[in-house]
Amino acid sequence: MERYVSKSTTQKNGAPLAEVVKLERELGAQFSSQYRELVQLVNATEFGEWLFFPVKDSQNLRKTYDDVARNTKLARENGLSDRFVAIADDGTGDLLCLRIGDSKQILEEIYLWSHESGKCEQMYSNLVELIMEQ
Repeated sequence: MERYVSKSTTQKNGAPLAEVVKLERELGAQFSSQYRELVQLVNATEFGEWLFFPVKDSQNLRKTYDDVARNTKLARENGLSDRFVAIADDGTGDLLCLRIGDSKQILEEIYLWSHESGKCEQMYSNLVELIMEQ
């Protein structure tokens, strides 16, 4: 992941591993190694039109308030299946999401959730593919 971070529009400090683990406990699922590594390198990264939600950081609550857990909760209240975790938005209401697998492992495939249709469609096989297409 480190070699792809330079493609991010933002270069904010990464989230501490302890905060990522807290988020995983809150969601009841564990992220893939790609996502874990990315958010530890750059928290609230931006690739193309996609602004990634930060992992809440107790050392920087004001800047990480609008985090993954909060946005996932809001999206679920608006129709997103509880099998998905919202990780980014494009400012139009559409979201990039990760799917929670049967073993509570969050899978690498990235889905687009359309706020208009309420449906999720796989867009990318993983974060590297998403980053390279931006």
